[in-house]
Amino acid sequence: MEFLKLAQDIAPSYYNAVGISLGFSYAQLQAILVENLKNYTNALLDVFMKWNVMQQPSHSNTRQLLADKLREIDLGSLSDGLLNGPPIPNSTGGPSRLSESQTKPLSPELVKRCAIDFKFKYRSTLCKIRTDPLNPASTVQFKDMYTNLYLQEEHGTEKRKLDYNDILDLKVNGEFPKRIMIQGEAGAGKTTFCAKIAWDWIEGKHFSDFVWVLIVPLREFKRHTIGEIAKSYLDKSNPATVSQITEYIRSNPDKVFIAFDGLDEVSGKIMKTKSCESQSTDRTQLQPSQPRVTSSEACRSSSETGDIALVDILCSDQLASCPVLVTTRPWRAVEFRSDGDLMKLYTFIHVEGFDRENLSVYIHKYFPNNDDKANQLIQFTNDNDVISENMAHYPIYVAMLCLMWKQLDERKLKELKSLKTFSQIFKVMIVFLKEHYAQKKEKKAGSPSLIAYLKQIDELLGPIAKQALNGLLENTLVFGEDDFEICPESMDTACRVGILSQEDRITDSMDIHQRNSHVQLPVFFPHKLFQEYMAGVHLASLYESDRNEFNRLIEQVVLPRKEEFRYLLFFTVSQNKSIATHVMSSILQRMHMNRAASQEQIDFIVDVAFESQDPDVAALVKDRVSSEEIELYIDKFMTAHTVAGYAFIGLHVVELKIMGHFGPAGTMSLDLAEIIMCSMPSLKKASLTSLAFNHQFFETLARKGKESKIQTLSFQDITCPTPASSHHLAKALCSMPNLTDLILAVRGVTEEFYSTLKAMSSSIKVCVF
Repeated sequence: MEFLKLAQDIAPSYYNAVGISLGFSYAQLQAILVENLKNYTNALLDVFMKWNVMQQPSHSNTRQLLADKLREIDLGSLSDGLLNGPPIPNSTGGPSRLSESQTKPLSPELVKRCAIDFKFKYRSTLCKIRTDPLNPASTVQFKDMYTNLYLQEEHGTEKRKLDYNDILDLKVNGEFPKRIMIQGEAGAGKTTFCAKIAWDWIEGKHFSDFVWVLIVPLREFKRHTIGEIAKSYLDKSNPATVSQITEYIRSNPDKVFIAFDGLDEVSGKIMKTKSCESQSTDRTQLQPSQPRVTSSEACRSSSETGDIALVDILCSDQLASCPVLVTTRPWRAVEFRSDGDLMKLYTFIHVEGFDRENLSVYIHKYFPNNDDKANQLIQFTNDNDVISENMAHYPIYVAMLCLMWKQLDERKLKELKSLKTFSQIFKVMIVFLKEHYAQKKEKKAGSPSLIAYLKQIDELLGPIAKQALNGLLENTLVFGEDDFEICPESMDTACRVGILSQEDRITDSMDIHQRNSHVQLPVFFPHKLFQEYMAGVHLASLYESDRNEFNRLIEQVVLPRKEEFRYLLFFTVSQNKSIATHVMSSILQRMHMNRAASQEQIDFIVDVAFESQDPDVAALVKDRVSSEEIELYIDKFMTAHTVAGYAFIGLHVVELKIMGHFGPAGTMSLDLAEIIMCSMPSLKKASLTSLAFNHQFFETLARKGKESKIQTLSFQDITCPTPASSHHLAKALCSMPNLTDLILAVRGVTEEFYSTLKAMSSSIKVCVF
């Protein structure tokens, strides 16, 4: 009966790992599975029975042996259940002895030994930075590449800058917050932020007051409990058990700091419930979609072993006094913000990636022996406003830019300088990777053989794109080799190109049998954005190959979860003009665009349309969204991407309000000037408050002022950065043909403003000044 229960508790995806760890060959396991009509529960039971009767000597401790095997393949909670349960008879019917160490608390020496093992784990894996975001072998020491990130703490309805060194000085009612949520867009540096915490703990700097720091990448541990995860980090010779680790955390919550990285990378809702029964209907555990395990099963497993489910920590149902940090993309944080109880538990911090100073530091670290190369790239990011505002904040994009800047020729660098959208930089990056790989075999650029080889690579990557979409829809971000068993050549090619990664996790500590057997190594995309891009490629391909499936996915899956699949939509519409028009029509129809549409809805539509870079899509949005009563409000929280989208589309807006503090960034300045002056000919009234633009804003105003239709203009607390800006501002005001009402409160105006105003006063139309 225990073997049957064990077989029922093990997910089908672990079938091969269990069988191989027990000494069965892959062929034997497939034969057993076929004999049991591919019923994994029956097949696992058959494996356990054969192993128990035939494989074990009469004197063996069957329970301990099986527990050890399960722990080796990350099924630690089940192994603890075995050790704490009734004796399993061995082949002669004699009882097995319970391991006494399971009931003992950790000694101080063993607590310290666990900390040493955790630190070794982080030094050897987490605390390394890739100089090539797609190549696992390109890692360097953490201190050689780490660059500070720009952090902001939510304070009421405002945000204020937070220095990383002050993070442990955060206070909520006089105490360090027990739950912290770190929000950041894709590629903003959330995982690196967690690595920085681990590094500082290792180095005895920040976080050194904690005995243990546990960093948990949720994409790898969706169905595990905190004790299992910590146990998996320990050296194989460390005798600490899952139960002992869990009990230590329970008894010493103030000595343990837990960081969960990537909440958006797991499925299921996080909702507070009072019992395990209510969990089965109200709360889904953090776990992959396949194989599906119900919340009640996960709850039962946790209670039986005494371990703690991750979802209970996130909701503070368990370890309420243990400090816990969680990273996520913004869309996933909405669930916490919309739940009154969870909202009160968490302190919210935003990681914004690099500011200009940090960007420069990172690039110089990337080119440590070539200041000229570094300075040229820094100058390029400053000159190319789109990249400066839309991409240079995000470490992952900066790493990609550095890699291409290092290796591309002049012609390709010119193409790089014309990029405007996220989709474009990924498209260029994927092409770069394919060509870089292909030229190792076919040296001659542009030759027929190279073109043919690139075509072959494209064909091989097709199944990878399909798997990327399947995984994304199921929130599966880490795959097994079996997931690619029908296309092993595709997986191998994708790994060689750099679109997939497969890190070798077989270590010297594994025994000879384990190293020689078929061990499932994890396969994954280097970053979720790469999976989303490849998923977009496959989704777009369905538009031609299976229109019904394409429509089903867009209408029933992607658009109902549009915030979660924002980047998937970006990458899909960028593939093809017809696809972009079709998807945008679906979005507009679904959102019932009318006068009651919220600006949040319009912002989303504008972002998707901008990624398409198609004038017809822009015209479609302009036609369907426009209304005589649209008022556009741009504040400091609106991204440069969205502002660029508004400039690209030119919506029928009659009143514009812009408030906040934008720095001297080129894209924001140019796009806002474009919006005010000519891209929105319907605009009659504009109000700008508390803004600091660069000279390009005022220069564009002056150059295109005569095209403006604005009648009422308010500039309040605006800063003119240079004498030339003062000249351009006066010239713009005098050249606007419809301007009749003006409020002007500008800082830093110089003599050039008044002299220009005097010289052009005869042309000014203002009645109320």
